[in-house]
Amino acid sequence: MSSSKYLPFIKEVYKAMSKVDNFQRVANKCRVVNVEEGRCVVEFEVAEEHENPHGTLHGGLTATLVDIVTTSALLATERGHPGVSTDLGVSYLAAAKTGETVVVDAKVLKMGKTLAFTTADLYRKSDNTMIATGRHTKAFPAGMAGGKKTK
Repeated sequence: MSSSKYLPFIKEVYKAMSKVDNFQRVANKCRVVNVEEGRCVVEFEVAEEHENPHGTLHGGLTATLVDIVTTSALLATERGHPGVSTDLGVSYLAAAKTGETVVVDAKVLKMGKTLAFTTADLYRKSDNTMIATGRHTKAFPAGMAGGKKTK
């Protein structure tokens, strides 16, 4: 378990997801494993509610977790701002079945004044098989907290 200065905050973010009525609640079963500057690692067990018709982790949930956990990695920076999504891409490599533990490891690759580039890898904890990898670009528009106003 990480002891970074961001850990308590990120844990509270995930705890709050169990109480919201919006789509963020899909991450309510994620457990924060590690938080470092620009990095967040969570894990969860694939449950029936996470399945596609084939009984494996749904691709839409996978993409949503890429979004949520990469945003958490952005929150674990000095800027501390989630930004807004401009691009999100996921490559699906293998399946995860109900009952398997999935680890999501997200990192900020580069953060500039107006854009941040992040990545997340999802893998099965039991055999370290990567099941998906995602790329997520976030913007910090002028006028938003974290963005720089232009004149």
